[in-house]
Amino acid sequence: MSKGWLGLLTSSLVLFGAPEVMFSPQGMRFEQKSAIAANPQMIEFEGDRLRVNGQSLRGQWAVWSENGETKVGIESLNLEKSLGVKLLDTTSTEEQPIEWFGLGDRLPIYFSNPYRYLDITELAKTAGWQWQRQGNELVLTTSQAGITAIRVGNQTWGKRIVLDVDRPVVWRQATPNKIQIQGNSSDYLLGMDAQSNGLSLSSLNPFKSGTKSPFPFELSREGSATTLSFPEAIAPQMRVFSLANPPRLVIDLSRDIRPARNIAWLPGVTWRQNNVVLPGKNNGGFAVTWLEIDPTQNKFQLKPISLSDQTIVGLAPMLTQVQTSGAIAGINAGFFNRNNQFPLGAVRTDDEWRSSPILNRGAVAWDNQGNWQFDRFSLREDIVADNGQRLTVDFLNSGYVKAGASRYTKAWGDYYQTSVDNEVILVVDSYGNSEIVTHRKNAGKAGVDRYLIPDNGYLLVFRSFRSGADKLPEGTTFQRYPVLNPSSFETFPQVMGAGPLLIQNGRVVLNGESEQFSKWFNIQSASRSAIAKFCWQRYMAQRRKALEQHCGNGQKF
Repeated sequence: MSKGWLGLLTSSLVLFGAPEVMFSPQGMRFEQKSAIAANPQMIEFEGDRLRVNGQSLRGQWAVWSENGETKVGIESLNLEKSLGVKLLDTTSTEEQPIEWFGLGDRLPIYFSNPYRYLDITELAKTAGWQWQRQGNELVLTTSQAGITAIRVGNQTWGKRIVLDVDRPVVWRQATPNKIQIQGNSSDYLLGMDAQSNGLSLSSLNPFKSGTKSPFPFELSREGSATTLSFPEAIAPQMRVFSLANPPRLVIDLSRDIRPARNIAWLPGVTWRQNNVVLPGKNNGGFAVTWLEIDPTQNKFQLKPISLSDQTIVGLAPMLTQVQTSGAIAGINAGFFNRNNQFPLGAVRTDDEWRSSPILNRGAVAWDNQGNWQFDRFSLREDIVADNGQRLTVDFLNSGYVKAGASRYTKAWGDYYQTSVDNEVILVVDSYGNSEIVTHRKNAGKAGVDRYLIPDNGYLLVFRSFRSGADKLPEGTTFQRYPVLNPSSFETFPQVMGAGPLLIQNGRVVLNGESEQFSKWFNIQSASRSAIAKFCWQRYMAQRRKALEQHCGNGQKF
């Protein structure tokens, strides 16, 4: 079993539960069809918009009946992001412990594929929230709180900001550097903000002594809400939580305090978040969020998915793909051309090559028996014609355009439209192990000509390679031989290419230049996605000695 990490970007990966899991150049999914899935007939109403005290937010919600009582639930992370109800660590997949001013304690989990709803019926009663359905929206009205005081204290690790409120209050992190509170702040507090001291927001630094402002943020009021705006540079160091008796909202600003989070999302699926600090760096690190899948608890399957089974071309937001595919989880994966939405990397689904790799970039291959391989990957096809001619096909259903020969099958769609001027198109029919050229077409300007892809064959497209097309005149029969490097990828039914390859067999092998990523890509800072397989597969992680024996001497884990 191969161990490693593969960087994934721009597209998406998803997770399915038993009995299917799918993966695509635009996404990867898991489909859950087990006892944890609620009876979909019990869901009476669903929507994807929340209106909280008049403010429209994105958020999945559901209404259902249970023992004759109407229940209302909000998707777990939407509840945290929209109302400030913090999800706490748990190993239970039946109840979710929460932190919200000491109210609620635990919320029942109601899973309806693909959403993990938290039942807020009793919490709403206790907190005095009113709710009603209006079409696709769940309208929530919460009690208005008053912010009575704001205290800022210096700590050894940074600053602590405490907002005293007269009752539990709904809040949310509107942007990475803005906290919005459904509460009124007094004119006195507003008068103490940074602007009244003649300071700009960019000049505030809570980690630097000598700041003249009493607050390391700007305070503003809009309608019934109060907003605290922090400098963008310190946004990643913010941790917000609530306390009870008396009710308080606490904001810690620290480079060091970002506790790990571990939540049992579903049987066999754990949602984790941790702070990673690179050796030799004193920047507070960065947050990593991931799903950890335990194959011993549920028969998950993982496959590439695409926007449509009829074509590999086209894009959609990952959330849309996860919703329409029936997946229970998803992650960005693969590459595509933003302009024409063509795939740019290896995709193999259920033994069918839907798109070929490019530039010897990193890829991951796996099967449903727990075997994985991470490596840089290339694939070409050698053609040997009955007339003695030979040539190489460089790409399959790929948006990567260069001189040479490329092949386009029905996985591309019903038609192929030319990409460059003066392409030569050979129409090929397949008959068992032999293939025959039936027609030759000489195309004109790029994007003008369109050709039907045969059901039992494909198109061979020659770009700036007319001599190659001349080797296969109409009526020529030939055989195709795939050449994979590494050849072991041929044994895996599922393959996804992306890159760059990060870790292989416990060693850091990152080399963006060798995979022909741009210099800017290699040095820029941006959110990234990755897929990995740990050497101990979770269920073998009993003792360190056992781990060392399984991983092998000198392995890192």
